[in-house]
Amino acid sequence: PAVPYVVNGVEYRNGYYLADGIYPEWASFGKSFTVATDLKHTYFKQRQESARKDVERAFGVLQGRWRLIQQPARAYEVNTLIRIMYASIIMHNMILEDQNMSIVDLNRVYSNPARSMQTMWMDRCETQRRKAKELRDRDTHISLQQNLMNHI
Repeated sequence: PAVPYVVNGVEYRNGYYLADGIYPEWASFGKSFTVATDLKHTYFKQRQESARKDVERAFGVLQGRWRLIQQPARAYEVNTLIRIMYASIIMHNMILEDQNMSIVDLNRVYSNPARSMQTMWMDRCETQRRKAKELRDRDTHISLQQNLMNHI
């Protein structure tokens, strides 16, 4: 789904994943600079890498709780992986809720009203085609990287 947000006065339509240098310069990856050339670049690099490590630690918590996530993912279809991750996160949150440690209201309804399967499938196909193009846009990646650096 679209996740509109504004950084440094520029509106972006899609979220991004925190990534390291091995990933391509796509709009879907928020990467640090390979070499920090000044204090601004250094600060951005430190903040981006710190946030990425936080995400890795959170994923480590899920891996520690659910053995299934520890296994190599190549054996699974993408949709199966998505379901595994959602199920793991939901069950983890249910455990936190049961222990009164939850940080989100689990009683809130987040889903849309039911639609026909055919309509949903057609919408999904068109959306995936459009998103694939948007998420691989190098110009958006560079713009986001610069605006994030200027924002912090």
